[in-house]
Amino acid sequence: MAGLTADQIIERIANTNGVEPAVMRQQIEQALQNIIADTTQPHSFMLADLFPGGKPTVDELVVALEYELYDAMMPRFPGWVWDGEGYWNAELFEKSSG
Repeated sequence: MAGLTADQIIERIANTNGVEPAVMRQQIEQALQNIIADTTQPHSFMLADLFPGGKPTVDELVVALEYELYDAMMPRFPGWVWDGEGYWNAELFEKSSG
């Protein structure tokens, strides 16, 4: 799932919710604007940390947030590491690379 474009992510969300992608894009844009504008909540600072030194586009935010959510939702298995593309056995990797 990681590596999708913003349009693909928005289309998946729209299809899941039974609305047109253009409508979903407007809803996401509004939600992101509300999140960024609410500086009393810690999430606005977390978003700023994802894009130091610049104001991200909606597409950049959608892709970054999808990756963060996907990464956070992946289960953790003892001895295995998720690298954003798949799992690998940390102990086996250390032996083969060392």
